[in-house]
Amino acid sequence: NFGFTAALNNPELVKGLIAIEPSGAPNPERADAAKVKGVPHLIVFGDYLDKSLWPRLVPNITKWAEAVKTGGGVADWMELPEQGIRGNTHMLMMDRNSDQIAGLINDWMVARGLAGK
Repeated sequence: NFGFTAALNNPELVKGLIAIEPSGAPNPERADAAKVKGVPHLIVFGDYLDKSLWPRLVPNITKWAEAVKTGGGVADWMELPEQGIRGNTHMLMMDRNSDQIAGLINDWMVARGLAGK
C-alpha cells in the first residue's frame, strides 16, 4: 500500500506505479483515484490468487484499479498464469523466472513511455 499512498500524496513526483503481488490498495470510497490519473498502474500477480488470504485482498485491489480507470487513468492487471507463466510464489522477484517477469514489466514500462528499450 506504500506505493499507492506515495502516488496519491505526490502524483506529480510518480511516473508510474508497479505493484507486484500487492497486499492492499487505497479504499476508493475514501481516496480520490482521479488524483493519480496521470500515474499509470501495473498490478502483477503470480499463481494461487484463489488460495489463502488473496481472495480477501484482491477485491480491494480490483476496486482501486477500477476507480483509477473510472477517474481517467490507466490500471493494467497482469496475472502471470494468463500469460502462460505458472508456478510463481508470492515473491516473484525471487523466483527462478524473475528475469522473464522483469522483462514483461519492462515491456509494460516501455509501452507506457516510462523506460527506454
